[in-house]
Amino acid sequence: MIINRVLSSNFLGITTYGGPFSNHVLATACAAKLYGIPCTLRIRGEELKPNSNNLLAYCASTGAKLEFLTRREYDVVKTSYGLDEYGLFNVPEGGACREGILGAMQLGDAAQNFDLVALAQGTATTSLGLLINSPSITEIWVFPVLKGFSSMLEMHALAEKTGFLTSFNLNKSRLRSFDNYHFGGYAKGRAMVMDQIKHCDLKISFPLDPVYTGKAFLGFLSELQKIKEPKKALFIHTGGCFLYS
Repeated sequence: MIINRVLSSNFLGITTYGGPFSNHVLATACAAKLYGIPCTLRIRGEELKPNSNNLLAYCASTGAKLEFLTRREYDVVKTSYGLDEYGLFNVPEGGACREGILGAMQLGDAAQNFDLVALAQGTATTSLGLLINSPSITEIWVFPVLKGFSSMLEMHALAEKTGFLTSFNLNKSRLRSFDNYHFGGYAKGRAMVMDQIKHCDLKISFPLDPVYTGKAFLGFLSELQKIKEPKKALFIHTGGCFLYS
């Protein structure tokens, strides 16, 4: 929906914000290349360069312009939203805006006929869209990758800001947050995450990363073992397949 907004409004390009491991930044760069939209990625960390890790290197290879901000500068601008004076559409960190939630709502189609659906949680944009447009009998399991992240408070604030508060309040009883699988905090514990995935009893035929989906998937497996009755469960892979260097 974010790309649709840019195309339908004839904006001159798109600018968005994220850290050096951001799935949203990667997705934006790829979508912008696919649709021929000029793209600027404003990355947290002035010490970084386009080749600081494989994700940033790939984003640069798509033609996206990378700008590296100090953490103080980044905190000021990361919630920027809307058309700026240069004709560029500013999208907040993690796609946390109305268009981002509308796009995530399309995941509700995948949630049909499942008792529970699980996914990693960063800014809560994807999980909020899924929650408000999934079946009323389906539990939504979220695994925050940030230490000290309150899913309920953050999703409430985002829903209020974007006009989805009523929908959130109607559905929040289906939300279950497991906040003890962050492995020390955002982008921390990566070696431990990958080691646990490697020694997992299941044969995993798809790649997992140590920042987002790896942590969430390990939490998902652990919590499933605590359920006594059979459940039909779905894990949504939200990206993050690069080997970070």
